[in-house]
Amino acid sequence: MSRIFRSGDLRAIVLLVLLWLIFFWRLFTPVAADQASFQKGDFSGQFVAFAAYQYDRFTAGEIPLWNPYNNGGLPFIADPQAAVFYPPRLLTIAASSRSGRFSYAALQWEAILHVLAYSLLMYAFLRRLLKEHPGSAYGAFIGAVVAAYGGFTAGYPMLQLAILEGAIWLPLSALGILEATRSKLKFSWLALAGFALGLCWLAGHSQTSWLATYLLLAWLAYRVHMQHLGWRTFFGAAFLFGIITIGVTAVTLLPGIEYLRLASRSDLGYPAKGNGFPLQDVLQWIFPGMVSVFSPLYVGIASLLLIFAAVRYRVESSRFWLGAASIGLLLSFGANTAFYPTLDNLLPGLSFFRGQERAALIVAFSLATLAGLGAAKLAAWASDE
Repeated sequence: MSRIFRSGDLRAIVLLVLLWLIFFWRLFTPVAADQASFQKGDFSGQFVAFAAYQYDRFTAGEIPLWNPYNNGGLPFIADPQAAVFYPPRLLTIAASSRSGRFSYAALQWEAILHVLAYSLLMYAFLRRLLKEHPGSAYGAFIGAVVAAYGGFTAGYPMLQLAILEGAIWLPLSALGILEATRSKLKFSWLALAGFALGLCWLAGHSQTSWLATYLLLAWLAYRVHMQHLGWRTFFGAAFLFGIITIGVTAVTLLPGIEYLRLASRSDLGYPAKGNGFPLQDVLQWIFPGMVSVFSPLYVGIASLLLIFAAVRYRVESSRFWLGAASIGLLLSFGANTAFYPTLDNLLPGLSFFRGQERAALIVAFSLATLAGLGAAKLAAWASDE
């Protein structure tokens, strides 16, 4: 216990919990005049309805395979965003069953608890990434705050719940890959990485999970290369990583693949799928809210300075995360640059999705990581003085 106090981890965790309480205080307050709830949109119109139907079926002792109330009926289990077997959703349903009904507030609690989990998982990932660095606790804390409360997480993913719930497993999977490749390959950590990515897919937003999968495979390749483990190790690890992920999510993945072939969006052409950020949306980095309602690229002015420090002084893995952020940004522009058209027929899975601006996930996660690396570097300088 004394080691935890000395390392600063307990202090950082307490601060992250307090920050979470402050950020969402209007959802907790008993004062009616100060109370708030999530605004009307996909959260209220889709996700609450889906979760309420899950609650009705599960509490009646049935698996919600079919929903007869939408468009004359649809295969509920095959709709990824229904998240039928997503473990946190099952916990929400179990908790709600004790009160005898499912409520709007219950799903709000599920959403904001995911934000708290994201901050804690990001802290754990950065703490281990920086474990040999004297400023690791401070850097991990800053990176966790930027990830959990930056423009991406605090914006539209809160209302499009499947995006939020998929994104939060990214640091846990990245942590598993990091620990699996410290020296020789460690299969227990790789299993954790695959399990976390499986939870990401179970959360229900296929595009978010697809983006996370490619980022994590790139992270695995980078780690294998930097540790000189050999490319045979990479392919073996990637295979095991994929098998575990598929095993976790197979119960909804297999019917989902069949459903995708019959869904109306599968007929959308290139013009409909190539939309993304206008080029001027890079101004979100400096002027949030000026060029768009949400600013998912915004990470804070101070974070940009920390990112510069991380890259300038080549902190651990900073070049990888800078490259990931750059690729994510180019992809998020969609057909507004030549990058997306080049990849459209080359990168498996890309042509299934519209809304290329959702690659902001990669940008936001990578920049938050870089901000944490830069903060650790500055903290080390301060301690030396």
